[in-house]
Amino acid sequence: MTDVLERVGGALVQHGPASDRVYVMKLRDADPVDVLRRAETLAAQEGYGKIIAKCPTPAVSALTAAGFEVEAEIPRLFGPTVGGAFVGKFLEPARREDPRIERIGEVLRVAEARPVDPPAPGVGLPAVIDATPSDATQIAACYAEVFESYPFPIHDPAHIRAAMEEGTRFFAVHDAGRVVAASSMEDGGAPGAVEMTDFATLPEHRGRGLARRLLERMDRCAAETGVRVAFTIARALSFGMNITFSRRGYRYGGTLVNNTQIAGSLESMNVWYRHPDGSHGTSFVQP
Repeated sequence: MTDVLERVGGALVQHGPASDRVYVMKLRDADPVDVLRRAETLAAQEGYGKIIAKCPTPAVSALTAAGFEVEAEIPRLFGPTVGGAFVGKFLEPARREDPRIERIGEVLRVAEARPVDPPAPGVGLPAVIDATPSDATQIAACYAEVFESYPFPIHDPAHIRAAMEEGTRFFAVHDAGRVVAASSMEDGGAPGAVEMTDFATLPEHRGRGLARRLLERMDRCAAETGVRVAFTIARALSFGMNITFSRRGYRYGGTLVNNTQIAGSLESMNVWYRHPDGSHGTSFVQP
């Protein structure tokens, strides 16, 4: 099962049976209400269980009147004074309920209780590098080993190289000539916004804080390039990833219920965000 990317009403949309959803990823200049109306038609035709979209907050009232609900919010996502929201519509009643909700709450409580830490010293650890197309094969192999399945074909070196050509920045940790951890920073769907995503660490290298080091490097890159807001969509049951973002000063924005197919099953996802000027948390670059 492979989900596809296509333009719907001028917006970039991912849909397919893998995550059983329509995901409006990038509105660009499209009208949110028109795009979501088209998304509903597409979902009905294909029998999908959910629609999810990033949209500017001024459009939220019209969308909630049409049966959508706000699952997460990110201040200033669409501009210096324009916030954003993830709005969802559940087309199957069972899709709205996650039986692991208590566990998700426990993960969130633990993550938010962790204080913001200074950057890791990095003594004795391999460096984080900005990946190049020559690293694509090893990065894809790392993802293939970590994820049984994923909403995007990151196990394919050609996909990695194509994403790089389109502006996505990949980061990697090499150890003994092998990529042992990787991540990416991609277009967040609005000018000045980026998504921190695709984190993976090979099983034998976990516990070394490599995801934290990757995120530190990505935060510095975001600050250097004038990013207004960075966010992530993290697996809600992952103590490690939620703690990693909380410790870097990211704030919790909400939970997308039964949203994304990873490793063979649908998972709920937590949204975390951060602003470089510290207006909603600490700055990207810590002392």
